[in-house]
Amino acid sequence: MVRAQEVAVLFGGSCVGTEHVLFALADGDDALGALLAGSLDRDAIRQRLGAVSGAPGAELQFSDGAKRTVALAFAHARRLGHNFIGPAHLALGALEAEPPPLAGAVSVAEVRTAVERLAQDDGGGEPGRTREEPAS
Repeated sequence: MVRAQEVAVLFGGSCVGTEHVLFALADGDDALGALLAGSLDRDAIRQRLGAVSGAPGAELQFSDGAKRTVALAFAHARRLGHNFIGPAHLALGALEAEPPPLAGAVSVAEVRTAVERLAQDDGGGEPGRTREEPAS
């Protein structure tokens, strides 16, 4: 969420929205970032976000969509048996809260399935944790 706030500031946003969350997750250097970077139409998201300004604003609030993203991420984490919210959970929440523009012929359902698989395989994105290892 910190990276989403940075993206919002970079684009001169007045709040952190679902598109900032997805843009930030797609910028990651992990399997989730690669999946989202290849699936999202980042040019369309950039157009929604507007021109890069980089001008710092006041403290940013979360949009209703971003708040819903976090609530849905929590629900997905619990459903998957995780006691934390990781990047994959946030991606699942964002995809459900406000389906983004996608690249090519990929569907939201296909992206959601792939993200869910990542969430199950790597424990939801918590660094150094696999599905078999319980959280401490």
